[in-house]
Amino acid sequence: MTYQAVAFDLDGTLLSSQATILESSKQAIQRIRDKGIKVFFVTGRHHTAVRPYYAEIGLDTPVVCCNGTYLYDFKQDKVLEGNPLSAELASQLINQAQAEGIHTAVYFRDAMTYEQLNPHFTKFKKWVDSCPESVRPDVHQVEKFQKEIDKGTLVWKVLISDPDLEKMQSFVKTLPLDQVSPEWSWVDRIDITAVGNSKGAMLAKLLEREGISPQNVVAFGDNFNDISMLELVGLGVAMGGSEAEVQQRAKKTIGSHDQDSIAQELTTLFNL
Repeated sequence: MTYQAVAFDLDGTLLSSQATILESSKQAIQRIRDKGIKVFFVTGRHHTAVRPYYAEIGLDTPVVCCNGTYLYDFKQDKVLEGNPLSAELASQLINQAQAEGIHTAVYFRDAMTYEQLNPHFTKFKKWVDSCPESVRPDVHQVEKFQKEIDKGTLVWKVLISDPDLEKMQSFVKTLPLDQVSPEWSWVDRIDITAVGNSKGAMLAKLLEREGISPQNVVAFGDNFNDISMLELVGLGVAMGGSEAEVQQRAKKTIGSHDQDSIAQELTTLFNL
């Protein structure tokens, strides 16, 4: 098979447990790009939280963000495709989650916001503050999400988080699945976006724009929100240590994201 592109999930996949891109991965990515292979980021992150890595790799391709909710072009600061939550639905989700005592964050058009810090956002902000100012993500506190929604600000997703997994699972059962797509993006976090959004669906649109058949693509992922992408492409690769279902739905499994697994796989696939 002659592959024309490689799609990477970020957290738990291309990023190590220290939230860094391994030097071996960077070198391998540069070598496949030198061969004319396209490289895409397909992530649950907001584009503002992708920017530091995008700049580090020196990419020039659009990014699939928020689990396929939108396709973002950094060069033009332009949303090429998008399916945001309606203001009414976003408000409903926020109110329901907060009534259950579930921590809530909202990803608006240009920023990731929270009303109160929780352990995840406290840790995340430390990383944000460590980023160079020129590429620093916009993550900030707001008094009330509703005030931003009332301004007409676009809502990409509502993120809910709680260490009580039974509470989270029960909450998901109450969601109107004809209107929203909940995706587990970490062991204690669920991304809620408009129905129909998935990494696979938006990657398919991106590949169509690029004139590349999904069968000519390799994708790397590690979590449930990656399954649609792994099944779409010609070669879906799961990271070692990922959930059993993710590995079962992928075509192969490699080593840990903390090892040189991605570099080794790219070296083999592209004869580097």
